[in-house]
Amino acid sequence: MVTFNFTRSGKVSFTIWRRVLATAAGRAILPVMTEETSFPRKTVFALTAAGAIPFVALVIAMALLEAPTNSTAALWLQTYAAVILSFLGGIRWGLAFGRPGGSTATFALSVCPALAGWAILPPAIILVPSPNWFLAYAGLFALQLIWDLRSPGVPAGFKPLRFGVSLVVIGALAGAWAVQTWLF
Repeated sequence: MVTFNFTRSGKVSFTIWRRVLATAAGRAILPVMTEETSFPRKTVFALTAAGAIPFVALVIAMALLEAPTNSTAALWLQTYAAVILSFLGGIRWGLAFGRPGGSTATFALSVCPALAGWAILPPAIILVPSPNWFLAYAGLFALQLIWDLRSPGVPAGFKPLRFGVSLVVIGALAGAWAVQTWLF
């Protein structure tokens, strides 16, 4: 039902037979591969919104909880930011891998969000704790957003989705900076 083709250059292509898509089971297993839509919009939007909830919830927890629990919420927020930056870099890696002739630079740049996010974490929580690290994370999300919006190889539906959720995430990280600056 799924055919993988290996070329001499080492590239892999695959084809999903139309008969699979015609069955109810095929549509359930492979909802992305239908002709009506390029991706399951409601599901993608719901999952994207769900991914933003921890950013907002942890900032609220930082503001409402007392020490030391509010510091724990700040730690979780910084760790979650590093995880999501890794996820965003993985998306770019996948996009580069899926395009014929993906450039070395794109592959190299796609690991930068993860490396930067995790590189910030030890100094932010151990060496030099400061509210300013939240602004550093916000800056990394802004840079990732700019890269996603300016890249021609990014699917059109991905850009508005990333724009909206990035505003929420950057706003939450700026809010975390404000909470730690004025309420801690």
